[in-house]
Amino acid sequence: MAHGSQQATHLKTNKTMSRLLLCFLLAGQIDTLAQVASDSLKNRDNYIINTTAYKKGIYKTFDEFKYNNPSGLDDFKFDGKNILVSDGKTGRLKKLKKREVWGFSDGSKIFVSWNKYNEILEKGRYCYFKERGTRIAFGISAFPFMILPIPYPYKDEIIINYNTGKPFVLSKRLLKKILTSDDPELLKEFKNETSKRKKLFDYIVKYNDRNVSKIK
Repeated sequence: MAHGSQQATHLKTNKTMSRLLLCFLLAGQIDTLAQVASDSLKNRDNYIINTTAYKKGIYKTFDEFKYNNPSGLDDFKFDGKNILVSDGKTGRLKKLKKREVWGFSDGSKIFVSWNKYNEILEKGRYCYFKERGTRIAFGISAFPFMILPIPYPYKDEIIINYNTGKPFVLSKRLLKKILTSDDPELLKEFKNETSKRKKLFDYIVKYNDRNVSKIK
């Protein structure tokens, strides 16, 4: 009987220890998750979409833009087409190559590099800018037989996925895909629009206002 009583006591002690260990592990996981959440919130405080105080400078990468942290010199000039910086050796101004630049801020506005430098007009889950210009197509004349360059105007609307940094040319099809996944209610509203092509920007703004929680 004494032996059986000792076994029961031992089993009870083991169960108690196991429960205490489980509690400690759960407490540790909760602390870890809380720390991760806290760190995430701190990072979001640095997001450029959460401030209007833009640091002047050149963004070499998307992350520099995302965190309002340009690494390029703030002593530069923008002539409407090119970014000009001083050559340290001669003091003369030289053009930065576009492949070296993701974008830049003059302190009050933000510009992103596409075919040209364009101002970002909307910031949020999807940042938006547009570009107008002229492209060249090639046509064939009947007589004399020649291949001729034919200029034609274009207007691109581009969005940047703030979570990944990837840019996309905005279209009705792409907007429907985004709304189908994230905001079916807004999708219904968009489907009832008569001039959908002219409303893409408006619906990106609406989407951003309604889906702040989807920003990572």
